[in-house]
Amino acid sequence: MRRSRPAALGGLLATLVLALAACGGGSASPADGDEDGGDTGETVSLSGGAFAPSSLTIPVGTTVTFTDTAGHTVTEGSDGEAVEDPLVDEEGSAEPIVVSFDEAGTFNITCRIHPAMNMTITVEG
Repeated sequence: MRRSRPAALGGLLATLVLALAACGGGSASPADGDEDGGDTGETVSLSGGAFAPSSLTIPVGTTVTFTDTAGHTVTEGSDGEAVEDPLVDEEGSAEPIVVSFDEAGTFNITCRIHPAMNMTITVEG
């Protein structure tokens, strides 16, 4: 006996769904590699001549991804000047700049190219 195409397609789809469910182990993978499934990252955009958001409060161990960095820098400092021994001082490109904040404190971030671009990141621990 020959099956119609919709019936055969439905059977194939059901088999595929069951196979994928079996491979997945029945649990969702945690976000950003955090074992309890929580979010461990924040994103800051450097578009429009400003850091957005202009301030951020995060827990220790959080990773901040700076996007839209072409034509800018991400530098620890203020008013276009880096602090001595900055945590980050990278020139932007097409790739995001990713910084892990592993110690508590207040970090001022600036753009060396555009000294009016400034933000504050408060890391709580």
